[in-house]
Amino acid sequence: QDADLIFFIYREEVYNPETQNKGLAEIILAKQRNGPTGMKKLTFLGAHTRFENYADSSRF
Repeated sequence: QDADLIFFIYREEVYNPETQNKGLAEIILAKQRNGPTGMKKLTFLGAHTRFENYADSSRF
């Protein structure tokens, strides 16, 4: 039963409630049999248990 894809979700505010990165989630693609691995930042909306595209407000 080998997995083709393995994803992890990391939200710093779960482990550190005083973080400045509230609402930031990292989706980590740890294994992909037929492609690259990597990380993607997303915005987490806890009231709706929803992930959306991340827009870095410091870039505007």
